[in-house]
Order: sequence, then structure tokens, then C-alpha cells
Amino acid sequence: MSEPIRTPVGMMWIDEAGLLRHRLDEGITVKVEHAAGIREAVREVSGGAPVRAVVDVSGVQFADRKARDAMASSLDDSNEVATAVIVGSPISRALGTLFLKLSRPVRPVRLFLDEEEAARWVATVPASD
Repeated sequence: MSEPIRTPVGMMWIDEAGLLRHRLDEGITVKVEHAAGIREAVREVSGGAPVRAVVDVSGVQFADRKARDAMASSLDDSNEVATAVIVGSPISRALGTLFLKLSRPVRPVRLFLDEEEAARWVATVPASD
């Protein structure tokens, strides 16, 4: 488990199960310039080791196409093995669905309504070679 750090859009830490957790701030608008800071935070928190992530975007207010594309690129370039994305509000669900359909990340990514279910799934994804 690690101490939480502040990212450009929320808080990030490694939990007791070894999963990277990133909880985005309530009402945040995700911008393209946030991608580099998030990527750096993932590397800092994980120490560069392969990591499975649970990302809570349920409070996100908005993310435009450039921001979604930058996040997909950040995910593809990161040391994340797989990512479980927690959605909640109709806006975050729509953004998550659109992200998956249009960005097509190269690593496994799934949307969830339940945080525990998300953590169970991502913990079972094997590391790729």
C-alpha cells in the first residue's frame, strides 16, 4: 500500500491488494493537458512495475475528444496491465462507452458500475508478455 498522491485530476495510490487506484475529483473536466501528468503519476506510484488499475470516473463532468484520445494514448504507453473503469452518472457512462468505442485501447479495459466487481475483474487479468 502506498500513500496517496495528487494527480492533475484526482488522487492515486496502490491499495493493499496491489491495485493502482485513481479516483477522479467530483465535477472535474478532463483536459488533454492532464494526460502527461496522469502518466507520470502512474509511473511514480507503481515504481514503473506492471500494475492493474481501478479508475473511478463516476464524478467526471466532461472530457472532449482530444482529452479522450490523449487518455487512450497514455493508457497504451503506460505500465498498466489492465484497467477497470468505474462509471456512475449517465455522463460518466456515456464518456466511458464513447472512450472504449472510439479510442480502442490496446490493453484490456472494461466499464463497471460496482467498485468491488471492478477490482475482482482487474485482479484476474494476466500480465502480457
